[in-house]
Amino acid sequence: MFARDGFHATTIPDIAEAADVAPRTVSTYFPSKEGIVFEEYESAIERFAARLAHRPDDTPVHAVMREWLLSEDEHQQGPTRGLVRPSDNDEADFARLRETAIVSDPDLWALQRRYMLPVVGLVAHGLAKDLGIAPDSLQARIVGDATVATLLAVNARAARMGTAAMDEFDTALEFLRSRLMAEAIE
Repeated sequence: MFARDGFHATTIPDIAEAADVAPRTVSTYFPSKEGIVFEEYESAIERFAARLAHRPDDTPVHAVMREWLLSEDEHQQGPTRGLVRPSDNDEADFARLRETAIVSDPDLWALQRRYMLPVVGLVAHGLAKDLGIAPDSLQARIVGDATVATLLAVNARAARMGTAAMDEFDTALEFLRSRLMAEAIE
């Protein structure tokens, strides 16, 4: 409904009617409309933080991110899935619909970035450890910001193009590594 009618135009009573439940039931499971869109973000980010905390010293932060994304793709199914998969007409693609709603609404777009802000810090801190630079250095922060922006852009592009986010993530990640990380070392 958010993708079709717009986030602000869709009300809790509309959602309840479509789900054939009372509005109070929707509000019990989701304290806000934003919670419906971003329900899985916090726990997924916690899983990423745990992976980073337990990574071997020789495993780069971006490799951990890639492993995390693949495991999240397996962990998140149905409405909670975050990564866009290739178009499949046989089932509802909630990740694609979520991305469509986010891209079409400036408030959701900004909220998505707010929810992803912890990942920026996690990547910056991990990269700083990898390169032996300060976690609050400009270089580490720029690579953290660029990594998250790239992940979000790849997912949004996959939603638009009918492709899978992971198909383009490796190419985008290699671009980051070759360009941004080289700058961070200098």
